[in-house]
Amino acid sequence: MVCGSAFFLYNHYGTFGPFHSPSAAQTGTSPSLRWPGTVCPVALGRPCARISPQGNRRETPLTRSSEGLTPNYDPAAKLAESTCITVFCDFDGTYSVQDVGSSIARKYLGERRTELWDRYEQGIVDAWEYNVELFTGFKLPPADLHAFLETIDLDPGARELQAWCADNNASFRILSDGFDYNLDWLQRHNGVTFDYMCNHLEYTGVAADEWQIAPGGRNASCDCGTGTCKSQIIRAQSKQRPGAFTVHIGNGRVSDLCGAIEADLAFAKDTLAPALQERKQPFEPFETLVDVVDQLSALVSEAQALRAG
Repeated sequence: MVCGSAFFLYNHYGTFGPFHSPSAAQTGTSPSLRWPGTVCPVALGRPCARISPQGNRRETPLTRSSEGLTPNYDPAAKLAESTCITVFCDFDGTYSVQDVGSSIARKYLGERRTELWDRYEQGIVDAWEYNVELFTGFKLPPADLHAFLETIDLDPGARELQAWCADNNASFRILSDGFDYNLDWLQRHNGVTFDYMCNHLEYTGVAADEWQIAPGGRNASCDCGTGTCKSQIIRAQSKQRPGAFTVHIGNGRVSDLCGAIEADLAFAKDTLAPALQERKQPFEPFETLVDVVDQLSALVSEAQALRAG
């Protein structure tokens, strides 16, 4: 069963609306999701042999770093009882290699970024207020932004993860605390398409070169303080699709932590992994989305065995 994609929640226009789902006509290209295949084990915790697009074989250890933190943590058993899978994936530093917003801030707004980050760490501003003070009125002409976005690479497993979701009737959605303008451009540039929920960016000013931003879905009841609260999106999905098994993939302690805790299964790296460990929250470690595909394949096999047994 496919988890439906048309569910609604608060967006930056102050209304409830669906995920943004660009069509091939909108992006100017058709999605290209196929990638070389894989042979995966039937249980987590074993190495998974993978042939890369270049033909090189490597071993990806599939280990549960969070075993022992939560004795009853058994995602395979939960999945065996579920009717469908929904995969929520962070964009910056997860679906893409680089963090778009942070990279822009470091390149063009270094001193201001450092000052604001200190204020964030002191609790004077939250994550969205940090973005507002940093980017509102920021002048970066579209041509310069596009040239910068050309330097952003997709994770080597990004296309394969979407292909896996399509092959396994799983919904795939990007959740980002970044901006729609950048996501739309990067989809066109890379020939990929995905549903997403994120913050809004448009150009204003006499020369149409000034940034104006708006949140995608603030949540005053969540400590994340972001413009797009991922936990409320995942929670809304769970309420509308009670039988869905939710997966969250991310890398950042600021924007991904609440979503990782809310999901049935979390994949984590970079600053998100230690943040979850500190809170004794279970997660699966990964380096690239190739590893996530391996682990999801193994998890599905394990769940199928439980269901059959």
